[in-house]
Amino acid sequence: MSPLHLTVTAVLTVSGVALQIWSSAPSQIGRQYALQLPVILLYSLAAALFLFSVFPDSITEGRALGFGLGGAAGFAAFFMLASFTWLARTRSRDELAAQLHKASRENAGLRQQLLSERPSGDAPRPLAQCARYELPLRGDRRHRIGMVTGNLANVLGTDVWVNPENTRMEMSRVDEHTISATIRYHGGQRDDAGHLSHDIIALELTQHMAGRSHVSPGQVLVTGPGELRESNQVQRILHVAAVEGEPGSGYRQVMDLERCIRNILAEVDRLAAAGEPLRSVVLPLLGTGGGNSDLRKTVDTLLAATVGYFKSHPTSRIRVVYLLAYTDVQAAACRSALDGEPELSPQS
Repeated sequence: MSPLHLTVTAVLTVSGVALQIWSSAPSQIGRQYALQLPVILLYSLAAALFLFSVFPDSITEGRALGFGLGGAAGFAAFFMLASFTWLARTRSRDELAAQLHKASRENAGLRQQLLSERPSGDAPRPLAQCARYELPLRGDRRHRIGMVTGNLANVLGTDVWVNPENTRMEMSRVDEHTISATIRYHGGQRDDAGHLSHDIIALELTQHMAGRSHVSPGQVLVTGPGELRESNQVQRILHVAAVEGEPGSGYRQVMDLERCIRNILAEVDRLAAAGEPLRSVVLPLLGTGGGNSDLRKTVDTLLAATVGYFKSHPTSRIRVVYLLAYTDVQAAACRSALDGEPELSPQS
């Protein structure tokens, strides 16, 4: 086989592979099947050139459109005719995929419109029902991202709860309306009157601080679940420094939320690699309680960071990450972001 033939064969093969990868991108929905035709053509030409350069005496004969074809031309024509026959069946699949994608985009747009049109005086309503909604990553059925609605105290069967804590790792008082207070209260031992008698999680977190006054933004500390292991089947609590306090100004969301997510998921994977069966994570909307943050921007950031982590860690032991939506407004924002994320497959 001459160097020229070898070079052309390699170029055809590489072009076919590149075109196939490009055609499988989410942006090509609606014509992914049709784009397989030039891919097949490139592969068939490369195969024909290779075979008939290595075996010049081989013979492949046939007829197409009234013309007689032989040798490499007949070999390529055979593949082209077969691909055209197959392509005729793909139009309906592309049309269906395009319709599903369009409907998903329209639904996401309508949810955003409803969210933006909500009267400013209409306060967000807490959701009573603990419902789950999840979507698989496109091309990766191993990992899913979704949301769970309602009060965190009612979430059952999720291995890891994330506590959005301040950089001082000081948990909220149990009578405050925060995720930190919910975890502290329900994770501690209570007397017959329901009062906290043994502050299990807060004491363990204090021990982990080991006399430090604060940690860096995005830092993650791990504690046990206390009484939540029995009541909610929680295996671990991950405390992430998601808000920073300033005297006279209160708390604000940390600048690098992506770092928070990377540290959280990496820590879960580290614990799972060490033998702990951690497969699911509940992720509150970090810093949207008292952190003076933008809800929609926060949801988009958390979702993008989670997708990015799974894309860069395809062997992650985590199976599903749920965004926690306590109110109807949070649920609308989460559902809109999930349905509009191109890296997630639409629900069938």
